[in-house]
Amino acid sequence: MELIITPPISPIFISFNHFAIRWYGLIMGFSFIIGIIFAYFLFKYKLNKYNANLFLDYSPLVIFCAIVGARLFYVLALFEYYFKNPIEIIMINHGGLSIFGAIFFGILSIYLLSKIKKFNFLKHLDVIAVIFPLCQAVGRFGNYFNQEAYGAPTNGFLKLFVSKEFRKPQFLDIEYYHPTFLYESILDLLIFIALLILFKGKTKNGTIACCYLILYSIVRFIVEGIRIDSVLNIQNVPIVKIICIFTFIFSLTGMIFLTKKRTT
Repeated sequence: MELIITPPISPIFISFNHFAIRWYGLIMGFSFIIGIIFAYFLFKYKLNKYNANLFLDYSPLVIFCAIVGARLFYVLALFEYYFKNPIEIIMINHGGLSIFGAIFFGILSIYLLSKIKKFNFLKHLDVIAVIFPLCQAVGRFGNYFNQEAYGAPTNGFLKLFVSKEFRKPQFLDIEYYHPTFLYESILDLLIFIALLILFKGKTKNGTIACCYLILYSIVRFIVEGIRIDSVLNIQNVPIVKIICIFTFIFSLTGMIFLTKKRTT
């Protein structure tokens, strides 16, 4: 008995002449909507309606900064290619986003907005950190429609069929691969549940955000060991794994520092 995941033939949802709407974009948009709605109610639950409405006001800018950061990280990882093809930098419809770029730029934008709008950065970050993995769990299905972010070949119980045009050159004759997009989506959902449980208790400001970064760094490090599409390696180690290690160390240090502080 086996379970074979078969993506649709085309990653395009609908097209009008030369303009196409892709499944990936629809799913990303859907994940943002879910995240905003859920975060709004969490803000009302944990803080108050004022902070919830404040979040609604600045959330579009945070999303924009996250997308820019996701693209920038990917471009820097393939700097030589984009230096020779600069027009491709803005062709986001051709693919190429880094989740860590989105996370880091998203956090930075929230911090800068907290200085401008005078709200508590860590309190807001904790609420948003809860819904980060939920958005990721949904957004990962964009990779399913694009037939990307899959893992090494497998003949196991659960496997993903990849069309020949989406396979890596060295695996053209191999049909089935690890559905790493699904692995990460499930693990992201578990992180979301764990953070939601933690969120309902009493925690010091910033600790939930640190927990998210710690848990996601572990998840991505594990999943990255199965994937075969790393865009940049340093001494045969995917740069994403290196980012995971530094993020884990930084977040763990932050967690220790915050737990030793007095509750504010």
